[in-house]
Amino acid sequence: MPLSAGSQGPDGESGEEWYLCRLTLSLPSQAALQWAMFPSPYLGAVGPDAPPGSAVYQLSARHREETPGQTQFLLLDGGEECFEVDRRSGQIRTTGRPLTPSKEYVLRVQALDGSGQKGSPATVAILAGYRPPQFTNASYSLNVPENTPAGQPVSVVQALSFQRKSVSYMLQVNPGNLFSVHQESGALSLTRSVDYESGHSVHQLRVRASEPDTGLSGAAEVVVHITDENDCTPEFLHSIYTRDNVPESTPPGTSLLQVLARDCDSGLNSDLSYFVHGEDFDITSGGVVSPTRRLDYERPNHVYEFVVVAVDAGLPPRTGTASVRIRVANSNDETPVFSQSAYKTFLSEDAGPDTLVAIVHANDPDGDAVSYAITGGNEDSNFLLDKQKGIIKLRRSPPPRLRGPQYVLNITATDDNASGGPFPLSSSAQVIVGINDINNNKPMFQECPNYSLNAVVLENQPPGTLVLRVQAHDADMGVNGEVKYGIMNRDGVSSGFDIDPDTGVIVTTASFDRELQREHMLSVTATDQAEEPLIGICQITVLIGDENDNDPKFENSRYQYFLREDTPVGTSFLRAAAHDDDQGSNAAITYSLTNQKPAYLHINPSTGWIYVNHPISQTSRINQQVVASDGGQRSSSVDLSVIITNVHNQPPLWEQPEYWVTVPENRARDARVETIKATSPLGDPRVTYNLEEGQVPETNMPVRFYIKPNRADSSASILVAENLDYETTRLFTLRVRVQNVAAVPLASFTTVYVNVTDVNDNVPFFLSSTYEATVPEGAEVGTSVAQVSASDLDSGLHGEVSATDPDQEADQTALRYSLHGQGADGEFTIDERTGRIHAQRRLDREERAAWRFLVFATDEAGAGLTGFADVLLEVRDVNDNAPFFPCPALEVDGCFVGQVPENSPAGTSVMEMRAMDLDDANEGKNAMMTYSIIKNVRNEINLNLFSINASSGTIYTVLRSLDREVEERYLVVVEARDGGGLAGTGTATIMISDVNDHPPVFTQRVYTTQVTEDLEVNSEVLVVSATDGDEGENAVVTFSIVGGDEDRKFFVETDKVNRRGVIKLQKMVDFEKPRERTFNLTLKAEDADFFSLAYCLVQVEDSNDHAPVFFPQFYESPAMSEDVPVGTIVAQVTASDLDSGQNGRFSYSISKESDPFDQFLVDQSGWVVVADSLDREKISQHRIMVLATDSGSPPLTGTAIVVVTVLDINDNGPEFEVSYKPVVWENMAAPQAVRMNDSSLLIHATDRDTSTNGGPFSIRLLMLTSDATNFNLTDFRNGSAAITALRTFDRERQKEYRLPILMVDSGSPPMSSTSTLTVVIGDRNDHPHSSGHTNFVVYSYEGILPTTVLGRVQSPDLDDWSEKVYRFEGQPSRLFSLNQSSGALSLREGAPPGSYLLQVLVSDRTWPDVTSSAQVEVRELQQEALSNAASIRFSNLTLEEFFSRGGVEESRFSRLGGVLEDLLEVSPESVQIFSVRADGPRGGEKSLSVWFVARGSPYYKKEKLHGYVAAHRAKLEALLDVSISQVGVDECPATDCAPSGGCSSEVSFSQVPVALSSGNSSLVSLSASSSAQCGCRGREEVHFPCATYPTNPCLNGGSCQDGPLGFRCKCPPMFDGPECQQTKHSFGGQGYAWFPPIMPCFQSHISVEFLAESANGLLLYDGPLGPPHSGEQEDFIALELRNGVPALSVNHGSGTLTLQLPPKSSVSDRRWHRLDILSDGKVVQLILDQCGGVTVSEAEGEESGCRAKGETPGHHRFLNVFQPLQLGGVKETSPHRRYRSFTGCIRNLVVDSKMYDLASPGESVDSTPGCRLTDGVCVTAAGPSCGPRASCLADWGSFSCECQPGFSGHKCDSALPEFSFDSGSVVQLQLRGGGSSRSTDVQLLLRTRASSGTLLSMRSREPDAFIVLEISEGLLSVRANLGDGVHALRLPEQRVDVGQWVLVGLSRHDNLFTLRLERGGGSREARAQLGGRREVEVHSLTLGSDEAGFLEWK
Repeated sequence: MPLSAGSQGPDGESGEEWYLCRLTLSLPSQAALQWAMFPSPYLGAVGPDAPPGSAVYQLSARHREETPGQTQFLLLDGGEECFEVDRRSGQIRTTGRPLTPSKEYVLRVQALDGSGQKGSPATVAILAGYRPPQFTNASYSLNVPENTPAGQPVSVVQALSFQRKSVSYMLQVNPGNLFSVHQESGALSLTRSVDYESGHSVHQLRVRASEPDTGLSGAAEVVVHITDENDCTPEFLHSIYTRDNVPESTPPGTSLLQVLARDCDSGLNSDLSYFVHGEDFDITSGGVVSPTRRLDYERPNHVYEFVVVAVDAGLPPRTGTASVRIRVANSNDETPVFSQSAYKTFLSEDAGPDTLVAIVHANDPDGDAVSYAITGGNEDSNFLLDKQKGIIKLRRSPPPRLRGPQYVLNITATDDNASGGPFPLSSSAQVIVGINDINNNKPMFQECPNYSLNAVVLENQPPGTLVLRVQAHDADMGVNGEVKYGIMNRDGVSSGFDIDPDTGVIVTTASFDRELQREHMLSVTATDQAEEPLIGICQITVLIGDENDNDPKFENSRYQYFLREDTPVGTSFLRAAAHDDDQGSNAAITYSLTNQKPAYLHINPSTGWIYVNHPISQTSRINQQVVASDGGQRSSSVDLSVIITNVHNQPPLWEQPEYWVTVPENRARDARVETIKATSPLGDPRVTYNLEEGQVPETNMPVRFYIKPNRADSSASILVAENLDYETTRLFTLRVRVQNVAAVPLASFTTVYVNVTDVNDNVPFFLSSTYEATVPEGAEVGTSVAQVSASDLDSGLHGEVSATDPDQEADQTALRYSLHGQGADGEFTIDERTGRIHAQRRLDREERAAWRFLVFATDEAGAGLTGFADVLLEVRDVNDNAPFFPCPALEVDGCFVGQVPENSPAGTSVMEMRAMDLDDANEGKNAMMTYSIIKNVRNEINLNLFSINASSGTIYTVLRSLDREVEERYLVVVEARDGGGLAGTGTATIMISDVNDHPPVFTQRVYTTQVTEDLEVNSEVLVVSATDGDEGENAVVTFSIVGGDEDRKFFVETDKVNRRGVIKLQKMVDFEKPRERTFNLTLKAEDADFFSLAYCLVQVEDSNDHAPVFFPQFYESPAMSEDVPVGTIVAQVTASDLDSGQNGRFSYSISKESDPFDQFLVDQSGWVVVADSLDREKISQHRIMVLATDSGSPPLTGTAIVVVTVLDINDNGPEFEVSYKPVVWENMAAPQAVRMNDSSLLIHATDRDTSTNGGPFSIRLLMLTSDATNFNLTDFRNGSAAITALRTFDRERQKEYRLPILMVDSGSPPMSSTSTLTVVIGDRNDHPHSSGHTNFVVYSYEGILPTTVLGRVQSPDLDDWSEKVYRFEGQPSRLFSLNQSSGALSLREGAPPGSYLLQVLVSDRTWPDVTSSAQVEVRELQQEALSNAASIRFSNLTLEEFFSRGGVEESRFSRLGGVLEDLLEVSPESVQIFSVRADGPRGGEKSLSVWFVARGSPYYKKEKLHGYVAAHRAKLEALLDVSISQVGVDECPATDCAPSGGCSSEVSFSQVPVALSSGNSSLVSLSASSSAQCGCRGREEVHFPCATYPTNPCLNGGSCQDGPLGFRCKCPPMFDGPECQQTKHSFGGQGYAWFPPIMPCFQSHISVEFLAESANGLLLYDGPLGPPHSGEQEDFIALELRNGVPALSVNHGSGTLTLQLPPKSSVSDRRWHRLDILSDGKVVQLILDQCGGVTVSEAEGEESGCRAKGETPGHHRFLNVFQPLQLGGVKETSPHRRYRSFTGCIRNLVVDSKMYDLASPGESVDSTPGCRLTDGVCVTAAGPSCGPRASCLADWGSFSCECQPGFSGHKCDSALPEFSFDSGSVVQLQLRGGGSSRSTDVQLLLRTRASSGTLLSMRSREPDAFIVLEISEGLLSVRANLGDGVHALRLPEQRVDVGQWVLVGLSRHDNLFTLRLERGGGSREARAQLGGRREVEVHSLTLGSDEAGFLEWK
């Protein structure tokens, strides 16, 4: 391999120094083949008696490179010809020569590749016998990182078993018990974490691998190297490094100090690098710190403080930190610094002169003085700045004019360079002055004059057509400038237009007709949104544009004329006149004549004059049509008839030479103005009228009138053609032409004068658009403030008020004035006739300086059109306000607070006091103020401390004597006096700010503490604290350890807020090291400038940190026989513990896991002995783990292994090698060999003992039964045998044969065993099948029925292995499917209820086909049925036995239904047995559970069903031939619930059906699941939301409502239970009522109230309804009255306890009484009326009249009944037990807090719900006596009302108020007395989110006695002290801090307290006896407390 090297010059060219070398690499030769066996050395083992050809070892080799050919293997030598090597496979095998036991044979072998090249030889050692396990390595070397978690595998050692046995591992050598090895996998792990830095890093172990079966073992060495991990944090030698007096001019890069850290790790883990936080400093790799930029003295406290970090090179890296402080010396280099970069203030836009704007302040860090200037933003010079004080004001003259929205002033602060810099320095800030708008501008329509020019809308357009958009501008800002638009409508009449209030878009609301009205006048308003808005108005004329929607109209409907025959051509004789209501071109009419030849006549197209165009003498009549066409394609026509005549004519004569008429200008179009008439003297009286065209408006140009002839009287009417306008033309002169009908028509003329009168169509206008006036504030009410006047272009009533109207007859007083806008509601009024404005109240300029409002003038006496004008009224100031300061005197926080540093020199500015004067600053000296101090502060020599500038109000220091530590706050009273002598005062609070002039001081000079050596790192050791007379940054204290901790075991965390130092452990301490038992630490506390020292003595206490260690840790005892006697010594172990005292004392024990059968024990001397018999077949080698556990806390344990090998004895007989299931086919010729299984014809025997006690075996067939005579057994004497069948078999006669086989082993003495071999006879199809019938009954839950396999269609056949084919006959049903091979019938999903009959054709391959039938009944079950399901459990009965038929007898399934029908006296279809379940063995016998319902009206309750079954149990058992173990399936008897509060049995039904069948009956059953629930169900029941329950949890029609604690019920009247239970039941003395049985808890409480009419009678009974079966327990409970006295009988199954109260306790007095029955399983108490009639002071014995107590006999503790609870009497089902029936009422039956519902008994005789004796007073004709919001509590003849929560009053009709309590809210009530000292009852509604606080507390006159109802941790709780100490009761699991209304209740009787939520019951109720005292006199009541959070209650 050639190598070259050279160099290049600077120009890139190669240099001349080049060298050439040749390097030759040679490798040692390697064989082409390498051995691939593993592990090494190569070892093998073979049994001495192994047969020839047994494989012993497998050789393998791998090619180093690609080598051609197949590898071959050779045996070179060795093996003494006992072994051979297969040349191709490499397998070493035995040759068959005898092997010498325990001899090792050494074979030398070699491998050859395909080319014949040989590999290196290898040696294989083969042992003839058992070889110990061989480890994969002779020794192991491991690297284990320190801190590896204990238990985590670090490596795996493995050994190979030559006998292919399991191998177990253990540690023989394990110094310090540091390691453990997994017994099965060989995984090594640490028992505790190790630390590399502790110094011991190499550990040598020895692992042993052993075969428990052979006892052989091998060992290997393991060397473990603990490697370093980066677990040490770099530590600085000092926690704080300091360098003082560093000039701020120090150049960057100058070395300032050096820091040094160290790391206890090694290698890279200890290589350190340094870094600093921040950009001001840098640090070198050696820890030298230098600045990176120029230093700044003007930092806080002139100090740089930063963190330096040392980072090691480990992975991941670890860091340590220290603080560095650099104190800087000053030089002038800082610009002034403003207190704010931007100042924000606000002014009103009408602010006056000298108004204070802001005060800017800049401080020069160098201490220089500062001056100020405005350098931008003051272009209009509104602002003035005091350059020394930084006070910005508005200019005095001329007055400022402010414009919004803001001004941005640039303020520059320049220092005076007093500190000697090269030049003055300056900086800038901004003052942002926001201008608060006032509403002094009304909205203006700037384009108002132009709107009428563009306001046009075409007629006939739909509503919503856009007219135009108006826009008004308001110069104000915000809501003052926000404009809303509107349209003024008169008297609510719509104008036909609408406007968008936001956009100003005007649209139409109607469709217009121009011909009706050509224009509309709109008054559009723009109103701003100020609190007192201003209004702008624009009046717009909207023109209605024309559309061509009218035809021309002729004046006459037809024209007729007479012409003389000699009328010359060109003579005009008739004018046709038409007009068009449209406008413009749409109304331009063109005339024409229809065509005629010859054309005698023509018409002038524009004038309509008809003239002769052709001589007419040749005709007598001309008929044509005159057509009038407008400019828009519309036309009309009339007939023209001209008669030719020769009559002589004369002109017509007018009735009047002229006509005068007067019309109003608003006369409608086409309205008649006047009628005129002329007559003709000729024989033809007809005349024609024409209106002459005029040339000016007064002569009808443009046309305003037209003429229309009246045929009736030959007159003519003049009509209005277009709208008239008085203001345009007031008089019209119309010339009318009349013409006769003659040969030569003659005409005459008259004049019609039309005088137009005015109507109100002009808006009045004011003489001025704006009126301005001034009035002094304080003027008297009624003062005239302004006069307005208006005029009207209209005449008469509409003329100008103050001017002359041309119409002398007009009313001059018709205008009416009104005010609108600001002040119109109360401040001002206007004379509606004169327009004079008056003040309504005294005006205050300070309240409002200007008023702006609108004046409206309306003509027609207020009913006409309206004009408007603005009125601006200014209130002139008078000096009526004294100056005032914004905050009242002595108010400190937030008002006039100034600050000045302590020790400040005299003349230092402190603050500025600014007073306000509400008077006008522009009005004289009304607001010009002068300041003075009227109450100063004086020092000890009576000198003032402060002064004030009289004009600016700036306060200055007078003396340099302020010391914050002496006084940190001063109050100075300042007076401000205006130019009028009015004065006000304000108090300045001057805060003295701190300067660092006090050192921190430790609170103790010496601290002491103790720590245990096992204290975790980072745990707290001690908290130290220091005080500092300064405050803020000057009092920030840093703590550090500066001595006594050379090993850096501790560190300090500084809590700067509380000036505390928390000393924590940085490294573990070890008490066992003497120098780590005591530490004397030197502590340092320092602020920015000062420090102090203290000392801390830390005492280390020993902890249990060393586990006992065994020496050695591995023991191997000599092998011992499995029959060694108990007490045989195995070994003695020894251990020691490095700890001392209790921590060092230990005891020995044996791990249960290593000795699961307790076969060994160890005494405290370490002797391990045999404690129980050994069994090698169970455990052949014991690995006993001996534990040494010390007495520390917590205790630590060391372990050792003791290996015990157990030797075999012959204690097991032979057995079958596998489970055999041989089959012999019927009809086969004998003899035939019996095959044992698929792989063998032979029986093979085996023995669990070792081989010496095993084979050879002797096997014999015992002829003990007739079955054995049919077979023969041949023993081959090698552990196997053959069975031969001796005859032919028929399966239909016998299906199987059982053969007893005896096997004997060869042990000494020999052992034998007998096993049964079952031989099954295989079936042949040798019998025909027949038709069958199957009944299927299918139940579905509420119609839910998935696809279900019902069962097999029956086709009886003696052959049971034959293969059949099943098919439906006829059309198959879509509801069913049939498995053709199995005959399984399936019902498809969704099948409806009904009865189905199916026919099935059954065939096999041998016999004729048959038809079977199947009857399927599908029945539906509702939830109501499941809720009332009863159950029976049969013992020793299977499903097959239940469903199968016995000959002609029906199945038990069918018989049970029939028996139940008879018992209940119902029809067959009413009983439904819908669920059957086979139960597991109970007490060694099988059982069957059955559930059924019975439909009555509606379903019978389950207690009735159970009662009837129980009463007739013997009858059922006899008819069914079964034994009934339970009536009502109950899992509690088989469940141990003793540790809990009780037991209840639950049953649920799956919606997935299960098919149960046997023979021809099949039930598709709802699968039932029953279980026992431990716990007191009554007291632990949880209320869930309503939707959780399948049916309504509220009974008797109550409505369920979700509440914060689950559901709550709203109940109908008279149903008073918490879940709407009927709480009362009446009994007439001859009957009874059945209810669900009592299921009491183990600690049970039953209470019942009754009202008795007779002295004898049974109140309740629950127990057997008939005599018990022999041997059965007879549990029952009976409560009765005997001669008026209560008596209780209880039997728990082992004897009856009877409790009888004395005769004086008679209760047959027609009053309600209460009985309580308390039981703990043995002790039973009967209490009458809670012993309320006995005083507490009486002796306990005096309670015998109200309390009876006793213990139940025998060992049974609890009541276990399943029969119905019978109230008021018992049903006479047998003479077993008799009671008298009860007469009276029972109410409030409660069992363990659960109220019974007494509304609907399962069976009832002579009983009714309610109480007939008392309920009458609770109900009236008008409804419940107590109303809908109360429960009625009735006694005999009287009642009282118990109100529902939230109501009170006689009838509970008054709602209680709600009270809200905040923290600290308290209401105290003083009770008047009269309450009971033995009972308390509290109820309230509560709503809160507070998790703790007092709700209510009751106090006694006794100092310590109290009862407190409270919330604790969100739960309701009561604390009470009745005189014998404080006791508490809490209601768990139900939080009340949920923010919703919750009903809370507390009741007490004596010392029994009960807490209830939502009326209690279940988990909502808790009760307990608190203490022993029973009385407390409640004197006062307090609601809430200062501890409570916000809550509400009522």
